[in-house]
Amino acid sequence: MTIDPLARLREHLDRGQPWEACDAFRSIDATGRRDAEALYWGALAHARAGASREAQALLDLAQVAAHGAGQRALLVEILSLRGRLLKDALHRAVRREGTTTAAAEHARSAYLDAWRLGRDPYPGVNAATLSMLLGDAEAARSLAADVVAAASRVPDTGGSPGWVDATLGEAKLLQGDLDGAKQSYAVAKRAAAGNAGMIASMRRQLALLAQVLPAANIVLAELPAPSVLAFTGHMIDAPGRANPRFPASLVPQVARALRDRLASLHQPIVFVSAACGADLLCVEAAFEAGAEVDLVLPFDRDEFVRSSVAPGGGEWVARFEAALARAHRVVVASGEQYLGDDVLFEHGARMVDGLATLRAGQLQTEPVLLCVFDPGEREDDAARVGGTRSTVERWCRQGGAVDVIDLRKLRGDAPADSISTAGDARREMGGSAPVAGAGLAATASSTDSPTARRRTLKSMLFADFAGYSKLRDDVIPDFQRAFLDAAAALIDTAGAKPLEAKTWGDALYTVFDDASDAAEFALRFAERMRSFDWARTGVGDAVQVRVALHAGPVYRTFDPVMRRDSYFGANVTRAARIEPITPAGVVYASEAFAATVAPYAEGRFAIEYVGATALAKGFGEARVYRLERA
Repeated sequence: MTIDPLARLREHLDRGQPWEACDAFRSIDATGRRDAEALYWGALAHARAGASREAQALLDLAQVAAHGAGQRALLVEILSLRGRLLKDALHRAVRREGTTTAAAEHARSAYLDAWRLGRDPYPGVNAATLSMLLGDAEAARSLAADVVAAASRVPDTGGSPGWVDATLGEAKLLQGDLDGAKQSYAVAKRAAAGNAGMIASMRRQLALLAQVLPAANIVLAELPAPSVLAFTGHMIDAPGRANPRFPASLVPQVARALRDRLASLHQPIVFVSAACGADLLCVEAAFEAGAEVDLVLPFDRDEFVRSSVAPGGGEWVARFEAALARAHRVVVASGEQYLGDDVLFEHGARMVDGLATLRAGQLQTEPVLLCVFDPGEREDDAARVGGTRSTVERWCRQGGAVDVIDLRKLRGDAPADSISTAGDARREMGGSAPVAGAGLAATASSTDSPTARRRTLKSMLFADFAGYSKLRDDVIPDFQRAFLDAAAALIDTAGAKPLEAKTWGDALYTVFDDASDAAEFALRFAERMRSFDWARTGVGDAVQVRVALHAGPVYRTFDPVMRRDSYFGANVTRAARIEPITPAGVVYASEAFAATVAPYAEGRFAIEYVGATALAKGFGEARVYRLERA
């Protein structure tokens, strides 16, 4: 049976999968369907993904279409979503400036417009909450009372299960009726079972309200978000391993421990690779628990099987194929060949971390690293880039929660106080307190080999002036000087200098060791270009500079022509293919870059999903994100 494309989009939203919902809308849009309903749902998908600019643009179109068609009820939904986007701006203002007044007033105004139009409880309760945040408790309680009365008259149409009860719960909380609020939210929670997107919306609203009503935290604790896990673990021991770490005899015990962990979690979402041993055991336990499983392969599938699955035997290959067949999504971190470069495993591990971080942020929760690990083992993994130990250490430096299934304990040779938390993991491994952002540069620099036969993880930036080829000769010198002078000045004042910076045709190309440094430079460069007086160079007033970022394994070698180190490889080419599809005045990033920088983005960068987009020059399709300041 053919599923209606709009129904598929809604299903993705219900499952808390806004990225997939955005792609579903793009498929609908490609057919030429531009009615108000489709535009509204596309806007909602982008709002849930954090892509506020696209959402606002779609809402503008939806509002015109709904008004022209006389769709009053849909117009209320559109105005309410506009208020939601302004409320998202409020969240960002709180994080960035600690002030909320202007953003809260704009959001309240939008919600009040929707409330007056249709007396719909949803915009009404949002206007009430924002009134409370603005210190107008009397108006908040008065509006909340009107909302309770309006909600009692709403017919049960079977549309969005639980939303009326969630609205009632919020209104009762504003009125000081905690018991009533808890009862209404409990009904909403049961009605929204399996709808992770709706639970995330409730949690976001309660977290906002908790700033002025501490009782909101009590309700928030009773609305758990899905458990988002990043996973890492040791492979099965190779035959004849001198010091057993994960012998095949432990498979039943590890499998049982993983089943117990996954069974105890709420609607788990798991990001994991697929090597023989702990990875595939985790995948199987996750399937058994009804979890969503997102697989990340570090490189080409066939080479991965040869290097990381087949060594365990044919049984593991069969389990690998079964895992791929059932996975929600399979991500190949780098499409290049392995060539014995363990740095590709490091890249894949960072993708697992970052994708889990991005997903957790959308669902209003924090990710946890679950690992099958021997904390006392110091030999192979300690020296192996991209191994379990380096992943655990990186996660601990980020201050994340770690849940350890200790292989020593399962082997019967663990100390009595075997670890189970991030803090204990840091102490046992000799680590220090978390240092924000420390993981990227530390691990990457340790893999920097002077030979051109090994790759190293780097972040690359390309920037150019859209329409450069159409510039007249009489304006090119002034433009070129202004463009490159601005780039040189930013490089000179950058806190972390690029490892390489040069012109590439009509573009600027830079390479950074640390993704956070690359992101900061890209945003500063875009801001400088937007503020520059281009009219005096003769190229017009419009901002036409576009900036693109990508991260991945590249080669480093000495360039005898330029007489300096140079970075090259397929991922440099891929970075260059993202820049031509980037809108002028915007910073776009590949999914690899978004995932690499995500664990360090809190309070610094906003990462908004754009969609699966065709790259320039027939270079295939890729998921693309917009990078902005938080």
